[in-house]
Amino acid sequence: MEKRFVIFLVLSSAIFLGWSFIYGKLYPPQPEQAVQQKSAQTAQADKTKTTPSPVPTTASAQTVETGSVEQQAAAGVAGAVTQAPAAVIKLRTDHWKATLTNRGGVIRDWTMTSFTDGKAIDPPNGVNLVSENLSRRIGSPLRFYIPADPALQKQLNESNYEIRDFSNQEIYLKPGQSSEINFYYASGGVEATKTLIFKGLGYKDATGFDFDIKASVKRDGAPVDAYIVIGPNFGDQTVTEVSAYKHAPQLTYSESGSVSREAADSLEGVPATQTAAPVTWAAVDDNYFAMAIVPTKPAPAYKLLNENYVSIAVHLNQGEVNRIYAGPKDLDTLSHASEKFGLVEKGSPLENIVSYGWLNFIAFMLKPIAQLMLNGLRLINTYIGNFGWSIVILTVVLNMFFFPLRWKSSVAMKRAAAMQPKMKDLQERMKKLDKNDPRMLDLQKEQISLMKEGNPLMGCLPLLLQMPFFMAVFAILTVSIEVRHAPFVGWLTDLSTPDPYWVLPIVMCITMVAQQALTPTTADPVQKRIGYMMPLIFAWFLKAAPAGLVLYWMVSNLVGVAQQFIINKLNPTKPPAAADPSESDKTNKKPRKGKKAEALAN
Repeated sequence: MEKRFVIFLVLSSAIFLGWSFIYGKLYPPQPEQAVQQKSAQTAQADKTKTTPSPVPTTASAQTVETGSVEQQAAAGVAGAVTQAPAAVIKLRTDHWKATLTNRGGVIRDWTMTSFTDGKAIDPPNGVNLVSENLSRRIGSPLRFYIPADPALQKQLNESNYEIRDFSNQEIYLKPGQSSEINFYYASGGVEATKTLIFKGLGYKDATGFDFDIKASVKRDGAPVDAYIVIGPNFGDQTVTEVSAYKHAPQLTYSESGSVSREAADSLEGVPATQTAAPVTWAAVDDNYFAMAIVPTKPAPAYKLLNENYVSIAVHLNQGEVNRIYAGPKDLDTLSHASEKFGLVEKGSPLENIVSYGWLNFIAFMLKPIAQLMLNGLRLINTYIGNFGWSIVILTVVLNMFFFPLRWKSSVAMKRAAAMQPKMKDLQERMKKLDKNDPRMLDLQKEQISLMKEGNPLMGCLPLLLQMPFFMAVFAILTVSIEVRHAPFVGWLTDLSTPDPYWVLPIVMCITMVAQQALTPTTADPVQKRIGYMMPLIFAWFLKAAPAGLVLYWMVSNLVGVAQQFIINKLNPTKPPAAADPSESDKTNKKPRKGKKAEALAN
């Protein structure tokens, strides 16, 4: 049992280390300098072509037809030609700011400035989630994708739209307010409309990070098969390095009740690939932020790849409202959005955007526990004001809560260790007997009795009961936005990045060794020596892990050492039960012959 367990740990560590190495090779950081240089060149070229002007009113935009956007789309008059100057609209709420352009009717820039509780994020400028340079070079969120007609796609995405019934160049949306922006384009029988409805926090139960889009594309009055694109690479634009703990923007989408995640390399250089089934929702996300689109009903989608940047295009239900979420991957906020979008009834909530890494297969169990742990962490932080110390307190409380299970586990392991000499003696005696020997049955009964009295598995069971809670904390410290850029003490200025001096991994390694030395075990000396190598392997693996995660693990080990020391004092290890020599002699002796057999022998 112990030998297999040690082999399992060694193989698991080898897999972890190998994955960390392979991940770095498969997902190298973007060549940022080259990207910036190329972006600057593109931006300069665009600047020489057009200079944005104030937002035109309906009168300043020259079109043949008049009336509402819906009426224009319904009319389908071939003679209508939109001739609008370039224009931008700047929107701002208490939680984000964005720049819209009438060139394609898209979002060119999106920056999150604060959480819904008012706490600023990356002050004073906020965190940029949609890069203007990347939008100019590759394309912007909410652009059209028309696989059957690339020429029409190019025309719609590069033309200036008329902005209908809207004259403000800058908008500030207060909580409870909304603003509707209508884009209209017509040329040569082709008509396209986009209606964006932005909402302040609390407007019709809005999350503060969601808005709606309604669009249509027609040629000669007939609908054109078109898609709305999310991406490219929504997420923190300052991230230049990725690892097993911090992934580059990826595609996450829900189809047929299951959630799929694909990075740029998994698309194997193919510019466009259709999903296997219609999607309930689709998103582009990094560790902490996501932009998702939720169609009114499951719709076909294409996975797009351009210059190693990912986007996803969802089929446009002409004239129907599509919901958009663009904000933090916060479980409570995503849960609120899921209820508002009607995804709970569909069995595919938006919280599934949050990835639990290799624990995704038990996400259904971890999600409610993770929400409970995250709420506890937030509650503690309201009094402490430091997420590092909040992690320490939560870890101590969690370990104290499970102290009775640790006690029971330790007692069971000590009992099993005390029975080990007897168990080994039984095994040796059984090896010397034939399986048909009548004494074998007696020894097997005795072995079962010993296993009931000191079964090492009974020591593992209490630990297994607490594993989901520790895994949930592991998950939230890897993906929780609260930990992002949160300082602790001294050199630990960001709990979402690795400890630059490896202090936490080294201390964690020492505490693991101490805990292993104090914990009773049934392993032999060779297995114990192999077991002492595991802390070194884990420390090496976790040196690249976020400091908040290593802090949690280190404190958990420290509390475990203290608890095990108390258990050993209050419940000292009993001396091993010695094997009975007389029983061994009985086994070695052959069974005596009966009187009749002896007489025949004489």
